[in-house]
Amino acid sequence: MKKQKKRNYDNIIDDLEKIIEKLNSAKTPLEESINLFEKGIKLSEEAEKEIMNIENSINNNKKIKKGLSEKIDIEKTFKEIEKIIEDIENQDMSIEKASEYYLSALDKISGIESYLKKAKSVIKKYEQ
Repeated sequence: MKKQKKRNYDNIIDDLEKIIEKLNSAKTPLEESINLFEKGIKLSEEAEKEIMNIENSINNNKKIKKGLSEKIDIEKTFKEIEKIIEDIENQDMSIEKASEYYLSALDKISGIESYLKKAKSVIKKYEQ
């Protein structure tokens, strides 16, 4: 069985326009019109999902950019990471809680890394 290729929003809209054109035609039989209508409903749902995916992607990019633009107190963040490590080492905890701590530390480390990359690019700009 062939894997269906994911269609983008423009392709979905093109298909919907073709369906609407056929539905508006007086030559389209009733049974075919019903089938086209059902297909149009499915395509409109697919288009709505694609729009939501696009909106989520935009919102995620905004969050990333906002996070990059904020200043980070690296020393404070390292202390927070050290505290997380201590908590993990000193406590009997569930896998779920340890996973939460790990993700929190990873998020802080990623923030530092992003901040340092941004700082490096600014420094390179002034070096030139």
